[in-house]
Amino acid sequence: MTENQVSLQSLITVFDGVPDFRIDRHKKYTIGEILFLTLSAVVSGFTEWEEIVDFGHEKIGWLRGFYKYENGIPSHDTVNRVISLLDTRAFEERFIRWATQDIKLPNGTVINVDGKKLRGSATKNEQQTPHSEGGKSAVHIVQAWCNELQLCLGQYKTEDKSNEITAIPALLEWLDLRGCIVTIDAMGCQKAIARQVISQEADYVLGLKGNQSKLKEAVTELFEQAGTINEQELRLETGPEHIEEQNSRGHGRLEKRVCRVLPAHLLGQELHLEWPGLQSVVEITANRYIMATGQFSLERRYYISSLKAGAAEFNRVVRGHWAIENNLHWSLDVQFKEDQSRKRAHNAAANFGIILRFALGLLKNYPEKISVKRKRNKSAMSDKYREDVLGI
Repeated sequence: MTENQVSLQSLITVFDGVPDFRIDRHKKYTIGEILFLTLSAVVSGFTEWEEIVDFGHEKIGWLRGFYKYENGIPSHDTVNRVISLLDTRAFEERFIRWATQDIKLPNGTVINVDGKKLRGSATKNEQQTPHSEGGKSAVHIVQAWCNELQLCLGQYKTEDKSNEITAIPALLEWLDLRGCIVTIDAMGCQKAIARQVISQEADYVLGLKGNQSKLKEAVTELFEQAGTINEQELRLETGPEHIEEQNSRGHGRLEKRVCRVLPAHLLGQELHLEWPGLQSVVEITANRYIMATGQFSLERRYYISSLKAGAAEFNRVVRGHWAIENNLHWSLDVQFKEDQSRKRAHNAAANFGIILRFALGLLKNYPEKISVKRKRNKSAMSDKYREDVLGI
């Protein structure tokens, strides 16, 4: 079997393995036919239900090279209904299997975990109305992103941001994290999450804010008193450098970032031992100057980590966390218009989000050095190019 046949088979296995909720006698199209049509259309730049069906009618000959489509192309209502009623958890799990197949992440690979609200999945009126009065929250997705691979490794649907605390462990449990560094913002700064990351043989770097007030107060006070700590002792504890300064210029601003690292045992035994695997506490001070307005700003952020590393490494890892915003969230909203989507029926928003992440991973990993937009345009025009992007 050729490499392309293997890739096609893995895609078909994922799609055909999604549980079908329909009664057998009512099925005119398989789940695989509907998902393959939708993914092929999305890769080619079409994301509305009607556009997906139009693509199918124009490419019916090409599509039949992979599935039978004995009853032709389904209507846009059928595509909408089937995708919106699929079991989201089962679909998420199969997406993760596909995204992580044959991947062995090297030690030190950074995995960013963050949430994203699908703003268009509920109307403004629904979001502003209390749930007891028929209101509805926008769908919230927790995602794991590997910038090194330019790949979303998985997603997990929650009903709102507050549920990230339970969604993060569920998502992490599906992933092989051995040897990786997991970065999460302050919402994920929980002892249970730290314990789980350590149990999965990985390290964590967690943002620290007011939701852990006792720890935040202790860490802040420790850095305020850091000048009284013996310099030689710090070098022995944290490596060759416990402080690093970086200067950068771009996007119309000048920035100086100072990273300081202290060993966690300085917090005191009681607080130190409350957090599984805790080795280091980190302070990053960002001084920014906006050249257009002449304004200065100062921001201090704090982190806790199971890593025992120097300031340069922590500066790299913390800055790397924002890759999930710049390379995943930005691409989904700008290239795929996810924020503007009005897919609201049942599980449509979350399930279509999985398909978008399938498509984004395929497009970003296609080796031609052009934009995602141009790759989608070329996929729309060329059957051969689309096959290459899909890996079939």
